Amino acid sequence: MEEDRMEDAAIIRRVQQGDTEAYAHLVRKYHRDLLGFIHRLVRDPHLAEDIGQEVFLDAYKAMGRFDADRGTPFMAWLCILARNRCVSVLRQRGREVLVATEQASETAADGPGLDERLMAKEERQALRDSLARLEEPFRSTIIMSLRGQPAQDIAEDLGLPLGTVKTRLFRAREKLRLSFRTHFGGIGCEHF
Repeated sequence: MEEDRMEDAAIIRRVQQGDTEAYAHLVRKYHRDLLGFIHRLVRDPHLAEDIGQEVFLDAYKAMGRFDADRGTPFMAWLCILARNRCVSVLRQRGREVLVATEQASETAADGPGLDERLMAKEERQALRDSLARLEEPFRSTIIMSLRGQPAQDIAEDLGLPLGTVKTRLFRAREKLRLSFRTHFGGIGCEHF
């Protein structure tokens, strides 16, 4: 693990000095893992491939700002870029999306520092607690959304009009946001 980070740091320094072949090495090394991460978020292999290419391009453009000496693994940084791009693309497409904190931390579990992992663990626990306190029908609807189901599919599964499902999701998010605000004192509410 540590050797991998040291190797990546050396490669990143070469990229920052203009070595495009070194960047191609990073792309080959992390391509499969990144696409797997993106696919879990968007659940569409073609879209995942498109987003993956955009993320690698974004990462290349931002490589000058990446500080390999800080200890942040390159894959963790890619996952952050990918998550942001996925949320943006799905919003543009008009799909409802919620990315659970577990999904982001699963792929790069060894990536973030201890403080970030502890915060992610606390956020997951706060989410579980908040969901447990959420009354029906909001709980089942938001859980389906957190698992990646689009609102249209939820409506079909529950035999409800799409507008009803969207209203339930909106109200569930508001209740969860309030619960998170109470738990974290206003921090962490941006997940919803």
